[in-house]
Amino acid sequence: MSLNHQAYFFAVAAAVVFSSASFVFTEYSRKISSLWMSCFKTVVCFVLFSLTTLFLVEWVAVPPQVAAALMISGAIGLGIGDLFLLYAYARIGPGRTLILFGFQPLFIGISSWYFFGQSLSGYRFVAIFFFAMCLFLFSLEKFKSNGRWEVMGLLAALTGVICDNTGVLLTRWSFDEIQNLTPLQANFIRCSGALLFYIFANPFLKTRLVYHFKKLKTPDRSKVIIASACGTFVSLILYLTAVRIGHLASVAAIGVVGPLFTTTVECVADRKLPNKYLWLALLSFLCGFAILILL
Repeated sequence: MSLNHQAYFFAVAAAVVFSSASFVFTEYSRKISSLWMSCFKTVVCFVLFSLTTLFLVEWVAVPPQVAAALMISGAIGLGIGDLFLLYAYARIGPGRTLILFGFQPLFIGISSWYFFGQSLSGYRFVAIFFFAMCLFLFSLEKFKSNGRWEVMGLLAALTGVICDNTGVLLTRWSFDEIQNLTPLQANFIRCSGALLFYIFANPFLKTRLVYHFKKLKTPDRSKVIIASACGTFVSLILYLTAVRIGHLASVAAIGVVGPLFTTTVECVADRKLPNKYLWLALLSFLCGFAILILL
């Protein structure tokens, strides 16, 4: 199996894990606040990466400019980006929010071509077309069922996408600068940047992290800890592994499995049978995924 094919599977696994956690993130963003949930999962992620890098990773020397890029990547992508993302979850739900992540292949594809000289061959354009069609069908399905779009939630989701893309590009540049930099060490530095963002922002945003956590019952505490560990620590390892070894535009395109999975679970939870738009979206995704894997 080629490195690109391995990257696709890592990207799919990351999307499924993060999408599963997104339901818990949505629940507690609504119950408490998106600021609290975003900050809490960042702290959990930082603790887990700290322990992992301490015991399992052989550190490599990181030049100051690369360390700065990774910390800025974390502050923008994991800090600011996830704050907007969870706000969008609370306003419009995880399914609609993750639909907007379909813009990633466009943003990252153009950026990786411009900054890293990565090609955008014809078959990748075809695959991205199928993914874009999948997203259009999702959007159409949601519009048919609700009749309107929630502007603030959509703008927040789009802002989160742009911040996440910026973080991914900075991270890929860091991997290109240091060939033996591991995803674990890179994630530790990125989480440090995200945590510093919340520390500096706390006097203005008033997170009240410990206060709200103490108010939760024991099952709720376990729930948010497990979701934070899976949705940040596990999914970031999987996704950055894909970013490190794969073609950026294609890896980003695979992220469409996130809204596909999330929307399907929402149908099951609401006890509604998938309609024709959902089935067509699934078919479009499978066509695009097959092109990436087989060619």
